[in-house]
Order: sequence, then structure tokens, then C-alpha cells
Amino acid sequence: MKNKTKRIIAATALLCVAMTSIAGCSAGTKTSSSSSSEITSTGPTEAPILQVPFEFGAADENVLAQAAADPDVDVEAADPTKPAEGATDAKEDTTKIQEVTDAKGEPVTQVVEATNAKGEKATDAAGQPATEVVRVTQVVSGGSSSKPDTKPESTYTAKRDGRYAMWLDISKDEDFFFNGDFIEVTFKVKDDAPDGDYPISLTTDLSNIKAVSLKPDALVDGVIRVNNGSIEAADVSDQSGLVFYGDKTAAKQGDEITYHINIANNPGLAAFCVWFYYDGNALEVVDCAPSGEFEKIASDAEFGGEGAVK
Repeated sequence: MKNKTKRIIAATALLCVAMTSIAGCSAGTKTSSSSSSEITSTGPTEAPILQVPFEFGAADENVLAQAAADPDVDVEAADPTKPAEGATDAKEDTTKIQEVTDAKGEPVTQVVEATNAKGEKATDAAGQPATEVVRVTQVVSGGSSSKPDTKPESTYTAKRDGRYAMWLDISKDEDFFFNGDFIEVTFKVKDDAPDGDYPISLTTDLSNIKAVSLKPDALVDGVIRVNNGSIEAADVSDQSGLVFYGDKTAAKQGDEITYHINIANNPGLAAFCVWFYYDGNALEVVDCAPSGEFEKIASDAEFGGEGAVK
């Protein structure tokens, strides 16, 4: 299925319930308690749903979230690897790839454009080039040697994983205004995660109460820095439009950290599906819940729900 078609189906599946309710509901209408899997790209199978409470999970756990997943992200894309651990080299003339380190002996990293499995440049939901953080390496030629190189070496391959968080509430026939942190993710940094910066990237599907699909003016990646020094907090104060952005935080291997996805300059929303992508070989999602001003809004929603749309 083409990427553009997939996005249209995703947006329609998420927002059609809002459009139907606004156009066809009368006061006191009872709503359906049918599952999300009964909603198709052509509309709901029963009476329109007025509320879908906050939920999160992987793509295969929800048909709407599966359709809304960013089709341009290659979740299996691998980072460059370090040499295999325990490898030896007894050749007379050797050429090796080594990581570049700074004055403190810490790996040097850089941001590069990501590619998919076919070697083509990957893009995010906004059509911008997707990026990833890799360690800088250099080619070193070794002279003649009669002794094997016994320097311990290891291999690491990144895995791009994704989770969704979604919510809808049109029971009050009004938009909801909330800013700051609104999704709280608990990450566990795996014990064997290499030192370095791990980006947390975002994609969104959004609607207001008029069933108008909204596009953020900016999607700003967050970062979890693992055993690689301190990091400045995220700052989007120079942005004037709708912005979604992730925290920038430091941690160490084995830590369980609270990480926030944030919104700024919210013009009013009635539904969202937010995807966040991370390195699944270095990070594990333990939990995900509403937070900040949005926490009270989300707590009022029950699946299906009852309400009057005037």
C-alpha cells in the first residue's frame, strides 16, 4: 500500500467518528461500546463513538494505531556496528575501523540521515529527512606485526521500535486545551546499552472538534543520553506554532526513568494518535500514561461514553 494512501486511511479511521457525530448526532444519543476494530476507513459500523480513553501499545494491538504508524520509518534499520568481541587478527598488514574518542576517552557521535533497508533516504511524517545518531569511526592501518591483536571488541545493532498513545473525546462538543507534558513514558535503560545518545522521534495524527486534521508546525526529537555526560533540557520557546517535542534527559545503564512527550501552542484538540520511536535494543518501555494538564481530561473519558452533541 502506498504511503500516502496509508496515511489517508489512518486519519480517516481515527477521525471519522468525530465527523459522523458532529453531522448526525442529536441530543441524548446513546453511543456504541463496540471495539476499535469495528471502525473502518468508511466510517463506524454502529452509532458514533463519542469517547475513546487514553491507551497505548504496539501497532499489532490496535487496528487504528497500526494504520497510523509512520510508513516511512524502517523499524529494522541498523546502526553501524563495532567490531565483534573477542576477535583477533594475526595478519602481517592490518587495516581496522576504530571509534573516534574525545579527550576524556568518550565516543564521539554525530547525527546522520537515516536510510531504509533498500539504502534509500528515510523521511518522517512531515516529509523531512529522518535522522539517527551514530558513533564516529576512522580507518587505521596497522604495520607489520607478528603478534595477534587481542583487543576486546563487541558488536551492537540498533532496533527502531515504536509505540502509540491515542485518545478521543467529542462528548462535550468542544476542543480541549492543554500544554506542557501530556504523555509520560517510563523507560528502562537496558544494562548492556552502549554509551551514547538515543533519539526519541515523534509522528502524529490530530483532529479538532470540527473534524479538521491538524498538522504540527514542528516535531522535535527528544534524546535519552546514556552514560555520556549531562544534557540541556528541551527548549522550544522560539517556536510560535503547534509543536510536539520530547524531553532531553541523561541516564545510566539499568536506570528506570520518567520521560515526557510535550505539546506547545495547542490550538485545541479533540483526538490524537501520537507515535514515539526509540532504540528497542537499548531502551524498554515499562509504562505510558497521561500527565500534566491532560491527565484530568483523559481521566474523564470512558470507552463509548454518553453525551449530547448539540
